[in-house]
Amino acid sequence: MKNNNANTGHNLLTPGQTAEQLNIPVSTLSRWRSERRELPYVTVGRLIRYRQVDIDRWIDDNTINPIE
Repeated sequence: MKNNNANTGHNLLTPGQTAEQLNIPVSTLSRWRSERRELPYVTVGRLIRYRQVDIDRWIDDNTINPIE
């Protein structure tokens, strides 16, 4: 069976990869998870993963455009 994750935007990233993309500490992601705020995440057994599509959406939702 072929893996179509790349085509669906469901690439799963580790907390470290996600933190690197957002330029924030991994501990911030951990705190957000414990407070159930900010980024949605996926559990794979005991592992935590973030979907690239959710990260991109979060960035878009938190982008502030100055008034021109």
